[in-house]
Amino acid sequence: MWDSDNNFDYLNVLPVKRKTLVQNTCLAFELPRKGMVILFDDSNYEYLPKSSNWRNLGNHLNIESGDSSQSDPHPTIEKIVRSKNYSHLIWLARRAWDTTEIDFVWNLSHELRHLVQDIENRALSLAGNFLYFNLNGMDIDEPKIQTTVPTEMDAELAAWRTARKLFGKQMTDLYVRDNANIGKKQKIFRDLLKNDPDEKYDVFLKTISLLRKYQSQFEDIITQAPSYYREIGSVDELCGKLTNS
Repeated sequence: MWDSDNNFDYLNVLPVKRKTLVQNTCLAFELPRKGMVILFDDSNYEYLPKSSNWRNLGNHLNIESGDSSQSDPHPTIEKIVRSKNYSHLIWLARRAWDTTEIDFVWNLSHELRHLVQDIENRALSLAGNFLYFNLNGMDIDEPKIQTTVPTEMDAELAAWRTARKLFGKQMTDLYVRDNANIGKKQKIFRDLLKNDPDEKYDVFLKTISLLRKYQSQFEDIITQAPSYYREIGSVDELCGKLTNS
């Protein structure tokens, strides 16, 4: 249970060249030897509400810990979850993989980093998701963009480093600058450019700092839905688990 051999293309939709890119991308991360599955979806689900997690380019789910949704859009996702063959699922929408090679590697690397975050410390994954889904509705000083969440910035920096390994620094940095000037993710890439991907990014410290800064607002959110945030408990408990990592 939870430890079937890794499956890097569950639906077998990728051409051979892309399969090689998957393998090379995965080599850049310390991944579990078993229990991991990647599903490259054939749809984008842009008809779903904007609040749906399946409107994203990709998702990472720790299936063993209960990260699954009753509204899984692809029937195969529910099949994978119920099989209990895999502990971790990475899902990419069609627009995340049916694109340029560098886009493909970037999007996959981002989700692989979320998987590694979860393995390193489950509390980091919980904190990241909690911040991701709640910051937009709060009164904060920071810009309400994806990379304000430290786990998201960490995942983007990991994608940047991985792309550099596979495509070279010049091509990758040009890709980053181009995305900072045009496209839907301009603000994210501009924020990303404030960092050097080769310098240490302390995702634990930055996550704790953000949780502490807005602790009273976060505690109110948890109080309103205690059963939903049972695994988090409280901001103090969550910060304690992050500090002891």
